[in-house]
Amino acid sequence: MKPYKLLFTSLITVLLPFSASAQEISLSNPDAEYANRSCVLKQYIEHKTALPADCRCGNNRANTGGLNVCQRPTEVARNMGINIAEGPSFANYYNSELTGGFIDYDRNELIASVQWDAGAESKGLVVAYNLSDWSRRFISGDAEDEYGHRVIAKGPRFFELKDIQPGIDGFWYGFGYEQGKSGGGARIFRVDPETGDRSVVWQGRTAEYGQCPSGRKSIKIESQKYVQYTQQAFAIDQADGSFLLSFSNNKMGGTGIARISPDGSKCDFVTLSGRRDDGLEVGRGFDMRGPMLGLYLHNGKIYTHSSGEKTFFEIDPATGNRKALTRKAPKPPAWRRVVWDDKREVFWVSGKMNSVTVTAYDPKLNKYLLAHKSCGKRSDWEWFPLCMGGPLKINSLNYGPMWLNKNTGNLIFGQDLIGIVEFEPETGNSINRSF
Repeated sequence: MKPYKLLFTSLITVLLPFSASAQEISLSNPDAEYANRSCVLKQYIEHKTALPADCRCGNNRANTGGLNVCQRPTEVARNMGINIAEGPSFANYYNSELTGGFIDYDRNELIASVQWDAGAESKGLVVAYNLSDWSRRFISGDAEDEYGHRVIAKGPRFFELKDIQPGIDGFWYGFGYEQGKSGGGARIFRVDPETGDRSVVWQGRTAEYGQCPSGRKSIKIESQKYVQYTQQAFAIDQADGSFLLSFSNNKMGGTGIARISPDGSKCDFVTLSGRRDDGLEVGRGFDMRGPMLGLYLHNGKIYTHSSGEKTFFEIDPATGNRKALTRKAPKPPAWRRVVWDDKREVFWVSGKMNSVTVTAYDPKLNKYLLAHKSCGKRSDWEWFPLCMGGPLKINSLNYGPMWLNKNTGNLIFGQDLIGIVEFEPETGNSINRSF
């Protein structure tokens, strides 16, 4: 055989997507379930993935002939009728979406909040995912089975369940938002993790619970006495168990963050800017324009994004002072979810509507990594050699939640509304885990 023909034959062998030589080169574990479907491009050989499938090549993501663990979650669940991992599924509930949650390391579970249905019929559900086998169990709220609608555990309904977080007392606390109520109907629920039973700890804009005043001079209805709480921001201060909420109304009350006492009896301003009849301001710094998207506590500071100018804020809760880390589009190119990564010393930011964007922000360098394009030879991020691949790059995060698994260093996303997707930053690989 002539030399050039031998070279050509060798190249074809390397590039064949299902060649025998590929079986042990792009997965760390050659005995993984999908090892015979490894991606064989040179960069994937150099960066082996520890996930059980390599979803970085197009043939594994293809709608025909691809792997279910690599494809768009809604395509697999809703169009193919296939669920990944065992347990009850909400993937085909009407208008269902993952909204928030946390990792419970003691239970080795991801605890997630879900809302489904629409309008006045909105329903909330708490779901647990086993981090070993990704099986699911329903804990509390509204669900469906082969007989129709059913309610799991006792207590008032969640309606729109926006988030659930762990308290310091062993209970979980959900943030809900009831449709059709004057001024919103924000509520905080206590959830018993053992029984799933629910009770209301606090309700917004009613005198029965602690409220922050709007400062408005002319009051026509009682709800106008209080600030207007928003839907996309909730956190629990692990120092004292108090709840942090966003509020915003450019005609009364201003925009800022409120602190609700653990028993729901008291509301205090953490930071406040904008128009108020009484002229009250709390803290100095950039104005918070528009509702806040997400609240995250790290090293005693609060991190959040404003929906108005897409500003990434660092807030000192002791003074209310607001520092704008980055301002206006296109940076930060993603918002709503923030989590600190100790290992890589960056904030991960995600959740932009109608976008697959995931970013990392380095506060020391004041620089952003864009997971879909900050990679390769020109990248300044040594630990991020490959761009984001797999199901995570296919469709929108749509404000979906994001978690960092401290045990693996991987990120987990509530992606494409109903899917749990795991992302391995060092390789760019992502894989469907459960839906």
